[in-house]
Amino acid sequence: MGIFSWMRTENDSNRAERLRQELKAKNSPMGNQLSNLIQHYEKEPNAQIIRPFSLFLDVVEMVMRNPDFDGNAAASAIRYGEEIYPHMFYLEDSTPGFDQLCICFVEMFDTGGVVKKRFFIPGLFDLFYDPMNYLRLVRLVPKAGKPDKESKYILDYAMKIRGFCAGEEMFTAAMASYVARIFGNEDHDAVTAEAYADFRHLAGIYSVSEERIARAEQKIDTVEIATERLSDALSLSEERLKAVNEISESAMRSIKDFSDRELLRVTSRINSLRENMEKAHADFTETQRMAVFAERDELVNGVIADSRKRLSEFRKEADTIASGVRTELLRANREASDVIAKTESYFRDNGQIREVLSNAEESRELNEKLNRLMLIREVPVSPMPGGDVQIPAQPVPSGTAVPFNGVSVPAMPKADEEEPVIPPVCPLLDQRIPFTARFESAMKAKETMASEGVLFHKMFDDVLTAVMENANPYLIGPSGCGKTFMVSQIAAILELEHVDIGYINEEYDILGFQTAAGGYSKPNFYRCYKYGKIAFCDELDNGNSRATVKLNSFLSNTEDASYSFPNGENVPRHPNFRIVAAGNTVGNGADANYNSREKIEESVQQRFTPIYVGYDNRMEEAIMKDHPDWFEFLVAFRAATDAYAKYIHAGASGIITTRDASRICRYLDNGSFTAKKIVEYEFIQTKDEDYLEYLDKQLRDRMAKMSKPCLEIYKLFHERAQEIINGRDTVRTV
Repeated sequence: MGIFSWMRTENDSNRAERLRQELKAKNSPMGNQLSNLIQHYEKEPNAQIIRPFSLFLDVVEMVMRNPDFDGNAAASAIRYGEEIYPHMFYLEDSTPGFDQLCICFVEMFDTGGVVKKRFFIPGLFDLFYDPMNYLRLVRLVPKAGKPDKESKYILDYAMKIRGFCAGEEMFTAAMASYVARIFGNEDHDAVTAEAYADFRHLAGIYSVSEERIARAEQKIDTVEIATERLSDALSLSEERLKAVNEISESAMRSIKDFSDRELLRVTSRINSLRENMEKAHADFTETQRMAVFAERDELVNGVIADSRKRLSEFRKEADTIASGVRTELLRANREASDVIAKTESYFRDNGQIREVLSNAEESRELNEKLNRLMLIREVPVSPMPGGDVQIPAQPVPSGTAVPFNGVSVPAMPKADEEEPVIPPVCPLLDQRIPFTARFESAMKAKETMASEGVLFHKMFDDVLTAVMENANPYLIGPSGCGKTFMVSQIAAILELEHVDIGYINEEYDILGFQTAAGGYSKPNFYRCYKYGKIAFCDELDNGNSRATVKLNSFLSNTEDASYSFPNGENVPRHPNFRIVAAGNTVGNGADANYNSREKIEESVQQRFTPIYVGYDNRMEEAIMKDHPDWFEFLVAFRAATDAYAKYIHAGASGIITTRDASRICRYLDNGSFTAKKIVEYEFIQTKDEDYLEYLDKQLRDRMAKMSKPCLEIYKLFHERAQEIINGRDTVRTV
């Protein structure tokens, strides 16, 4: 119904006939034009732009009574109104605040209004929360005919100051002052600069030079780096001291226990050897303890050198013990591997222990014990309850995990492990083939998948194009809108493997790292780069911004690019290699819904192509094709949450995602949850009373357009929401 219809009793048809009669009575060009236009839209309603028909009649009636639109100006005014209509009513009669916008729209045809002055600027209109304030501003424009030059200055100025205005009144007053100035002076640049300076002064905004900011940031960065280095150095020293002390004590304790068990079973001569060994152990332990407290550097150098001499008593057994110590030390701190090497040398070169072993040859029984101990090189030694040592009868196969002191230590890979074969260039990514031919082949593959029931997002073709053009797409969209699934579909069409490397927390997530034993830990990113896979950086905005900067080295997209990884290998970039990233924000930091996100470094953002991937109702409609009533309610509910987001000027929580739509269908198909429980878990939970009350009102306003099955779902929502709003929910009120 039109804005004047509440005071009328006639319907649209009678009203249209009455207006035509009045227009014919005028017997003027204006009357003939408007009468013909009414008759045309009655016969061809699909050609009508200003909807509903009652609103169109309101506009015609306003034009009839406005002396500004005599003669041919009436039809021109209607056409200009039709140009304005799509900007104001982007959802037609479902546009939020439709009734208020109708009043504003008709007022634009008033004497000296927006239509007369041809002064509708969509961007400027959207900056006003109350559209009537825009009409008041246009009244200040002194001349008719759209002043293009002034409108550009007015829009630029409005966009500059809008973010600094605390309320609608402040913004309207500032714009009214500026409009009065701009139309009263020919030097628009000078007027704009002066007005903006006055506004900043009134708003309490003062400039700080970039040079001062840069110096301050540089000092802060210097202090942070120095603090981090100092903290790392102290932590490393303490960890090294603690690790070496623990390993030394553990090694001596193990050696002492082993010697006690063996030497108790031999003759008195062996007992004498055991006593000498215990004395040597005691001297060694005391030497190490004194060295630790005297000087930390000597603990790493001198003490380990002395340990090498004493460990030679156990020959090959000492190698296994040293390997276990080296493994434990590697787990505590990778940089301590040289301690183990020096410990082995110390025990191997000790003359006293060689003498002990020489004397032990005289005892056959001792030789048998030592021969048993030589198995330690090929089998793992693991402690048993009570301190005994268990030696398995069979050697451990190469490449399996070896337990040591209760910890499973991964075995080193075989030296002759084969490298994967470098795959050929994917035909769809071969730059030598024209893009149109490659894209046509990709679309055929997509059509085949679609015929098999696979659903594709409306932004799929754009993202696929960016991947094929090596443009590093960054998919921006809310949780559950299908970003990850889209990447898997692209990988399937290109017949490439895609690897989800997750968000990047440290540089070694990209580059890997050199192990303390001299090996190289290859990350998934390395394999993608070398063997031509898709590296999917999910939640890029949730990673460490300092670490993600390292991606810059791989985003250049040159054909002959290569990179030297920490293992010293200069790896050529495979032509199939692609980087696709995704995030919930545009990369400028946290917002109301994703408050833990970091700002992505600007140089990284510039190397990505941002593509917005929102919710696609077409996919959800296809997913819920067997449950159209639930799809209808989902669309209405999402529109209500969107309206709430505008109402609070922030992101609305608890929105329904494409993932939620799939889950609802699964509940319905399996009969696992009743409709009442689905409404509770998917549409009610996590929302407070105010939020539910607003959503209920929005849905109630849409009841007239809902089907009967959809109304049944809304009834369940309404009843549950009212229980919570009125405090009858015992679960929430306890």
